[in-house]
Parts: sequence; structure tokens; C-alpha cells
Amino acid sequence: MLRSRRFDYAVVIKYLVLTLGFLLFSKLESEASIYSASLFAVSLSFGCSLILTPLLFLGCFFVLGKTGLLLSALAPALFLPAVFFIYRRLRAKPSFETVFYTVVSLAVFVFLGDTARAIPFEKRLITVGITALLTFLLSVSLRAITKKGLKVRLGYEELSAIFACVVALGVGVCNLISPILWKSVCVFTILTVCYVYRLGTATIISVVLGVPLAIFYGNLTYASVFLMYGLVAESLMPVSRHLSSVAVVLFDFVAQSVFGVYGSLDLYYIAPVAVGALAYSCIPRRPFELLKEKLLLFREKQLVRQSINRNRVLLSNRLYDLSTVFSDMANAFELFKKNAMSEESAKRLIVKELFSSTCKECENKRSCSVGNAESNELIKMLDVGFAKGKVSLIDFPEELGKKCGRPNNLLFGLNRLISDYRSYSKEKDTLNSGRELVAKEAEGVAEVLRTVAFESGTMLKYHSGLERKVTKELSKDGFLVEELLIYGEKENLSLSAVVMMSEFNLTRFTLLISGVLGQNMMLTGKYDVTEEKCYLTFKVSAKYDAVFGVASAKKDGSAVSGDTHSVIRLKEDKFLIALSDGMGSGKKAEKLSSVSLSLIESFYKAGLKSEVILSAVNRLLSFNEEDEFTALDVSVIDLKHGTADFIKYGSPYGFVVSKEGIKIVEGNSLPLGILNELRPSVSTTTVRAGDVILLVTDGVSDAFKNSTALIDFLRTRPAKNPKTLAEDVIARAESLSGGKHNDDMTALAVRIFKS
Repeated sequence: MLRSRRFDYAVVIKYLVLTLGFLLFSKLESEASIYSASLFAVSLSFGCSLILTPLLFLGCFFVLGKTGLLLSALAPALFLPAVFFIYRRLRAKPSFETVFYTVVSLAVFVFLGDTARAIPFEKRLITVGITALLTFLLSVSLRAITKKGLKVRLGYEELSAIFACVVALGVGVCNLISPILWKSVCVFTILTVCYVYRLGTATIISVVLGVPLAIFYGNLTYASVFLMYGLVAESLMPVSRHLSSVAVVLFDFVAQSVFGVYGSLDLYYIAPVAVGALAYSCIPRRPFELLKEKLLLFREKQLVRQSINRNRVLLSNRLYDLSTVFSDMANAFELFKKNAMSEESAKRLIVKELFSSTCKECENKRSCSVGNAESNELIKMLDVGFAKGKVSLIDFPEELGKKCGRPNNLLFGLNRLISDYRSYSKEKDTLNSGRELVAKEAEGVAEVLRTVAFESGTMLKYHSGLERKVTKELSKDGFLVEELLIYGEKENLSLSAVVMMSEFNLTRFTLLISGVLGQNMMLTGKYDVTEEKCYLTFKVSAKYDAVFGVASAKKDGSAVSGDTHSVIRLKEDKFLIALSDGMGSGKKAEKLSSVSLSLIESFYKAGLKSEVILSAVNRLLSFNEEDEFTALDVSVIDLKHGTADFIKYGSPYGFVVSKEGIKIVEGNSLPLGILNELRPSVSTTTVRAGDVILLVTDGVSDAFKNSTALIDFLRTRPAKNPKTLAEDVIARAESLSGGKHNDDMTALAVRIFKS
């Protein structure tokens, strides 16, 4: 069964265009000539059919009524397909030797046939020379278009070759069809180029398009008129594309009315300009925008952008590898902890050691039950010894007392081994606690590395069209932007720019880019490039921002307050506030609370999770052999989503003052450093513009006696200025204490407002 082959419209269109090209190149003069041999040779070198192409080449002379050239055309029609057949068999690609083969194939045109009698010899030589030049120009042009297309910027010599071929085609159109058609096409092309290309490009192209008419009419005035088309169109295109097309038509009318370019004010000369301009104005903007985007895309420098994404991927892979290392470390420490000696194993080893040392010289060791490693009597004594720390004759089992002839020696050896085990057990607990601390920190670091790896491994999405739009708007407002880069999406959108800082208005700049991007942008970085240039980075600003105020008073008789506070920005949209109350007062308490806060700040900045941070700080403080501990009040505020996380270790209640009322944030955990294993009181609440978060130390809460008294006081005070509110709370606490400071007092207030 035969399969029906799909009809290939692209092939049909290609050979129809090729046929038109043969006709146009044959009519580079008023009388048809052999110039189309250049296109014939180049088309064969680029893979066109070795059978169909020669037939089309010969057929064009029938269409043009130049059968006298058939003998001259038959030579290249036979010779060139034979040459390129050999190339294809050898799987070789011809280069500029095509020019040589073309010249050789035209030997018949120079020396033989009817053509030799009809055309002077010098004219035939010039024709062959022009054909050879056209062959070279077409080879360069087609190679540039087919290989580079719109993907790579064309070189100067390639553009020159393409312009020369356009001039040849224009002359062919004027001779074969009409200069009127060429003029209409040129006006349409000039207006289109003005729209899609940057300033100056259309001016050059308009001159190139005017050259065919100058050659056809033998008057360079036409090239100057087309030059003015480009200048007029480019000057008004930024205002309106329709105004630009109307201006070109009006200029053409003025050029004839004032300067008499065409000799007479004739509709025959003016109508083509109007037709081309009208055709341009009737086409919707969308196709031109798509063409503009396509043409501008290949002109952008992609190396830097792709290098950034490539480096992000490499960094992400390395970070993932490092996170695996820390995860393995955490697993290893957990394994070491699990493999530590159990209490039951220790008892069996003690029994075995006791028999091999203390009972070794006893004459009753063969019959004594101590000799059995599973001795129930001895295990019972060890249970008592592990609980009390030692054993005595009172703890001696009756059955064992009847058999053992050396009870004092047995008790001495047993107490010595119990003491050794207690020392080992204490050392083991300390070591396990350290291992657990390191394991948690290693897993925390691994989690941070994985998070950063995920963020850096995400390919950045660039916005070329948006970049051009922003640059255009900034230029209109007088900002000189040398480079601009936009990447990311939605709330993660970022903008970087290198700008001239002369009379630079940052507020105006930020408002402009925010308006174009449709996002509230905020400055996140500023770096000097040169004395006149500056590098700026912007990101989408958070929904809220915050201000804070703090007030404090130290305990009577203390040199310094044992309370410390901290307000740090973790990210552009997240910050941390904390109060640390070292138990007691003075330098010792102040140092303890400062160390606690410093650890917490460092861990949070590194990106560790709250549970890992607080557990680590608690264990580190619990290693201290002295009875030193600290109460901790931490709040992490998310300005983007409007939430606040409260973490309390032995700290008094906190408050969120809002228009709806006052929320109490309570805590019931012990202070840090008392026990190895402590769980903080954790709660989350939403915050809005106008809300105030208030944290106080126990010196303040003790003065107010209870939360109700403090709430009643807060209701009488406006919560607009956090500094004033904190000072009022301290003043009221001092008043309630009769002017005395029985403990350090600190109040920290934070007010949320819309950014």
C-alpha cells in the first residue's frame, strides 16, 4: 500500500521565491541579461534541486522574451549542476569558489552565440564582472541569514553585502514591475524599521532603499528624499506611529511643492507614499511588537545572564554537598550516643570485675554465688548502690552474707567500682549532651545550607521587555541609566541598575520603577562604581515596617543593669526583637544576658530554626557549673505577611496593643540554663498597621503585681510613639514601687506601620 506524501508548502514557496529572484536579477538593466546566473550558482551551492533549479533558471528567459540568451544560459545550466553534483557526492560544502565556477560557466556568453554579435565585447566583460560580484555578495548574504538569522549580531561586511543585494533587488523591481511598487514597499519598510529598531537604524536603511530609485531614474535626489523619510519618521515615532506615517506623506508633498523633486505635482509620484504609509497604519500594533521583541532579543548580551544562572547552579550543587556532610555528622553523633554503655551492661561488667579482682584470692570463690555473673543478690546490691551512690553492710543480702567470707573486702571493691561507674556515667552524660548539641547544630547548619542551595539553584527569570520599558520611562524623566537588569517573579522581583548620580532623586526614581513594575520597590543596596556612577539594587518592599523604643532602669546599688535588649533585621522583611534578663543584677547578670542575646542573634542571622537555636543556647548555658541562668523573651516579626512569633523562656507576659484591644502573650517555661531539656513557650499572632508589641522584664511585671494592672495602664496611654510608651511603662513601674528599684527594669516597644 502506497503512503500519501504530505504536500510541503514551504518547498513550493521557496521555489516560487527563487523564480521571482531569477526574474528580478535578470532585469538589473532595462534589457534582460545574464545577471541571474549569480543567483542560480548560489542557490545550487545552498542545496537547491539540481534538476528543477536549472529549469527555472532557463524558463525565466522565456518569460522575459529573451530567447537569444538561451545558448549563453544553457552553459551554466549544464556546467554548474555537474560541479555541485560532484560536491554533494563528496559530501563537501562549496565556499567562495562558487564565484570562479560562475565566471567559467559564462565563457559561452563572452565568446560564443548570438549574444556575442548583439552586445559589445567590453559590455559582456562588464556584465560577467558584475555577475561575479553579485555571486560573492549573495553567498555572503545567504550564509549570514541562514546561519545567523536573528540569533547572532551580523558583522559589518555581512550587512554591507545584504544592503548591496537589496539595492540589486530594488533595481530589478523597478525594471521588471514598476518604481511605484518599490516606493510603496520602501515607505512601509522605513516606518516599520523606525518602530522596531533603535534610533538611527531607519536612517541608514532609508538611504539604502532610495538607491534603486536613484539608479533607475539616474538622479541621486531620490536617495536624499528617502533619507528625509527616515529622519522625519524617526523624529515623530516616539510620539505616535500614526503621526509618523502622516508626516512622511506630508513631507513628500512639501518636497514636490517646494523643491520640485518629481518635476511636476503628479498623483503618480505622490500616491505610492500614501499607499505605503496607509498600509503601515492599518496593521495593528501587536505584530510590530512581536517583531520588535524578536529583533531586540538577539541583540541582548546573554553571556552575563547565563553566567549568573550557571554560577548559581554550581553554588547550589556545592551547598547541597556541604549540607550532606553536616547531615552525616549529625547522624554519626546520634549513633555514638545510641552506642553508649547501658546501665544493665555496666552492672554485669561490675560483677565480672569484682569476681576477677576482689574475689580472686578467696578460698570460697568456687562455691560462692558471687562467682556467677548473673548473681541476683549482687545485682540487688548494685541497684541500691546506683540509687544511693554506695552500699553498706545494711544493704548486704542475707544469703550472700552466709556464703561470703570477706564481706568488708566485697563492700570496698563494690563501692570503688560504683564510684568509677558514677564518674564514667557523669562523663558519659556530659559527652552525650555535647554530642547532642553538636548534632543539633550540624543538622541546623545542614538545613540552612539546603535552603540556600534551593534558593540559589532556582534559575533567575529575566524580563527583557520590562527592562526596556523601565529604561524608557526613566529616560523620559531625566534619569541616565547605563545598565539595568530585572529578574525574579512577583514578590521576589528584583531590579539592579547602574545610574549617573548627577542631581539624583532617589524618591522619584523609586516611585517611577514602582509604577512601571506594579510593585512597591525599596532600595536594598547602594555601591559606588565610579565618582559619577552608582550601582543600586531594589526589591519588592514588605507590606509593613516598624519603629521601636526602649526604656530601662537598673537595680538600686548595681553598677549596670542585668537586662539587655536586641533589635536586628534578619532580612529585608523580617526582624527580631529580644529581651534577656540575667538572673540577679550587676556586671555578672549583664554579661550572662549579653552572651545569651549574642548567641541568639548570631544563630538567627545564620538562618537556623528557632527550636534549634534555643535548644543550643540552653545547652550551652547549662554547661556552666555555677547556678547562672537567664530569662529570655524573643519575638520574630514578619513584615511581609504581618505575623509575630513569640518565644518565651522564663520571661513574664508580653502584650500586643491594637485597635481591637490588648492581647496577652504568656509564657510558662523555666529560664535558660536550668535544665538540659527545656521547651519554650511558643505562640504566633497576626499584627497590622498601628499595632504595638510590648515586652517587659520581671522587674516591671513584679512592680505591676499582675497583668490586669498593666493592661489597665496601657489603656490610658496612646500607643503611637513606642519610645514614649516604653518610658511611660517604666515611670509607672517606678511609681508603683515607691521610687525604689528592687530589680532591673526594661520595657521594649515596637510599633508596626504600613511601608
